[in-house]
Amino acid sequence: MSADKKPRKHRHKRHYTFMVISGDSDGSTKRLHLNHFKTQVLAYTAFGLALVIICYIIYSAITISNLRSIETQQKAQIDELTLESSTLEASNDELETKVQQLSAALNQRLEDEQISAEEAETLAVPTGFPLTGTASLTPAVDDPNETKVTKLTEDNKDSATGNPIVLLESAAGNSVIASGSGTILTVTTDAKFGNMITIDHGNGYVSIYRNQGDPLVSEGSAIDKGDIIFVIGDGNTTLGYQIQKDEQYIDPEELIEING
Repeated sequence: MSADKKPRKHRHKRHYTFMVISGDSDGSTKRLHLNHFKTQVLAYTAFGLALVIICYIIYSAITISNLRSIETQQKAQIDELTLESSTLEASNDELETKVQQLSAALNQRLEDEQISAEEAETLAVPTGFPLTGTASLTPAVDDPNETKVTKLTEDNKDSATGNPIVLLESAAGNSVIASGSGTILTVTTDAKFGNMITIDHGNGYVSIYRNQGDPLVSEGSAIDKGDIIFVIGDGNTTLGYQIQKDEQYIDPEELIEING
């Protein structure tokens, strides 16, 4: 051997022995011998398993924490939605109450309007007495071709011709009034009575007032039942009163309300 060469060191192989002592009464033991490579494999495997277990534990802890956080958020959302639902229910109840009140008010208004319309329709029919105070009434007919109206008597009632009219004699100080509400249709002169006023009641009825007095109304103006048309004086105590229905003359006595 050359003097320059160093002696080679020999590696010693490591061996590991695992002893398993059984609990038998004979006290026998069992040994398991592993070389260095197998020991390393076993150690790395144990380390890997431990690492997996640790990671799983950490992952589980994080997952549980996230789930609890989500649960807390969901609970908060549920509480918020519950509160919103309660608020909406209260608002809905309030709205339902308002709707009921509005519906009742609307129904009442419609009922009042219906009553008002019926009252207006009733007032528009010329059933009222066309004079204030008392008056005597004489039935007559008006022939447009004659210069005077013809008073009806027992002798001529079957033979007299003309449009039906009633002659009302009243005292000074009384007034000729509208027998129903409507619109003044015409204010004209009249050869037999002096002046003539017609009122369109808007329902097919037209009332006609013929008197010597000065008209107190003008064409196109609205008039209510009972409004004054003429004032009776010493020179115009006679009123000629007529009614048309759908442009046909009818007997005023069939419609006029006479009290007393």
